[in-house]
Amino acid sequence: MNGVGIDLAGRTVLVTGASIGSGRAIALQFAAAGCRLALTYFEHRAEAEEVAERCRALGAPDVITASLQLADDDSIRTLFETVIDHFGVVDILVNNAGMIVRRPFLEQDFGELETQLAVNLMGVMKLTWAFLPLVSDAVISIGSTATLHQSRMPPTYCATKWGLRGFVKALALEHPDKRIVSVHPTVTATRMNDLQGMPPERVAEVVLAVARGDIAVEPGGDVDVRAYTDV
Repeated sequence: MNGVGIDLAGRTVLVTGASIGSGRAIALQFAAAGCRLALTYFEHRAEAEEVAERCRALGAPDVITASLQLADDDSIRTLFETVIDHFGVVDILVNNAGMIVRRPFLEQDFGELETQLAVNLMGVMKLTWAFLPLVSDAVISIGSTATLHQSRMPPTYCATKWGLRGFVKALALEHPDKRIVSVHPTVTATRMNDLQGMPPERVAEVVLAVARGDIAVEPGGDVDVRAYTDV
């Protein structure tokens, strides 16, 4: 766990939802490893630009930011064109962006149900479909420990993350030449969780360790962030 595996310097990494929370922490970890970065944001453009500047200061040789709405097919297509025009390749895709409606199932309306499915599951699937042919190394999707046991998280959110976990497992069998895995945080101190929970930096450290190969994961495997206190 303490050794250095894959040298990530110069590799191109796409991190979705990188303007705040876990995505920001993940971007900073890859920047410190010398990666080129494509960082997406939804509403927080100013924050994304600030993250990009911090990444450059940490040693990232090239950083771009781009808007992404995972529920919008055209937004996914535009992101693909932007990233490929600039970098030509993506070595590692980190599917981090997501959302939650923190109300009981029967208090959510049809639109809220559909939006969570569109962002957390279908959007991730579509984005992965677009980029996978050009991904040279790994697809790391941020899931949830709610898929590892019974959970009191809102049922719709749980359903999207269970679906994502199943998608990762099946996709890994179709593409054994790539490292396709899930990383599962527990409740993390982000705006989604009212800044309560484990530090986003811990999630980011585990994601980087997976990318570097310091944490061995079988194809389609699950990495429970709670199991790693020293990476």
